[in-house]
Amino acid sequence: MPLKIGAVIVCAGKGKRLGADKAAIKLCGAPLFYHTYKLFKGIKEIKQIIIVLRPQNFRLAKTLIKDKRVFLVEGGSRRQDSVFAGLLKLDKSMSHVLIHDGARPFTPRAVIQNVIKNTGKYPAVICAVKPRDTVKEAGGSFVKGTLDRNNIAMIQTPQAFRKDLIIKAYKKLTAEMRLMMRSFLNL
Repeated sequence: MPLKIGAVIVCAGKGKRLGADKAAIKLCGAPLFYHTYKLFKGIKEIKQIIIVLRPQNFRLAKTLIKDKRVFLVEGGSRRQDSVFAGLLKLDKSMSHVLIHDGARPFTPRAVIQNVIKNTGKYPAVICAVKPRDTVKEAGGSFVKGTLDRNNIAMIQTPQAFRKDLIIKAYKKLTAEMRLMMRSFLNL
């Protein structure tokens, strides 16, 4: 059975580290999320694209994107809430999903294709790069040791999952969070 892959592009973050709304920052006259969308729109294996945005970016997205495969979803207060909202919008027919950071429009197409190629073989696929910098383990204000770069990978997006598994994981996380909050509030 052929894979039906959807993509969830998450760009609803506040951009605290950047100091600006990541999705609305312009690059060559268009917002970052539009460039990320263009990266995925030309990939034939991707049958549906969910773009998770802050509500103030919906109008801009609707003016730029005229693609029947694209659905806009309002993001949550945390990244995991935004990802979950995007996952829940995926069509029931999608068997797998790629989750990608909307502020990363320069991911090489070969990386995305490699993730897709491995999606049918494994229930979850991530892409990673070896760190170039020296990585230290810290203890307070002191260096405890140097980590071996050969044993470390810097995880990036896209990340691919069998849709049923990732939704099940998010539902379990949400249920556990509710339980923890109830316990905390009943102290």
